[in-house]
Amino acid sequence: MAYRQTNKVKEKLERKKGDIIRAAREVFAENSYQETSIKSIAQKAKIATGTFYLYFSNKEALINMIVDEMFQELLKCIKSEREKVTDSFEKLQASMEACIRLFIKEKSMAKILLIQVPGVNNAFNAKLTEIENELIKLTKEDLDELKEEGRFPGEDSLVSAMAFVGSFRQVITSWLREGQPEDLEKAFDTLMKYNLRGLGKL
Repeated sequence: MAYRQTNKVKEKLERKKGDIIRAAREVFAENSYQETSIKSIAQKAKIATGTFYLYFSNKEALINMIVDEMFQELLKCIKSEREKVTDSFEKLQASMEACIRLFIKEKSMAKILLIQVPGVNNAFNAKLTEIENELIKLTKEDLDELKEEGRFPGEDSLVSAMAFVGSFRQVITSWLREGQPEDLEKAFDTLMKYNLRGLGKL
């Protein structure tokens, strides 16, 4: 007779998996991705190194799950902020503001995900591209609405959306890599005003 996990056992396994993920985020925040070992993650999670492999096949599988968690957290935050406003220009601002807040809150993880991890393998690059494409898609939808209202003078909403999202990515990457600009929130305000003017908002 095949063994069937009870709900209690499943909950225990999920809790342990969550403990490993939380421990990993702390260890990754203290070190670079390359310098972090499975042993150090296991020690932080207070488990045997062998126990780690009951939940994750390797470090890449673990960081991929963390990327997915941050992606879902980011999308949830973006959608929550967008629901608070109705004007399309305000939706644009809400989307990027949600990104900035999460990256400031999770700066160490953001640096790993946006700076260190992309060079590891193509799977991570694909995930980051997916995140960026989702932001571009939302931005394009806002610009298309503005175009229908006669408030967006541009002819190509896709190119404009790509430029809009790309400018924020460039500033965030510089902040994580070089520490410039020092005040990301202030830089966000400056960049948002600049981009909105370029999109036709006076």
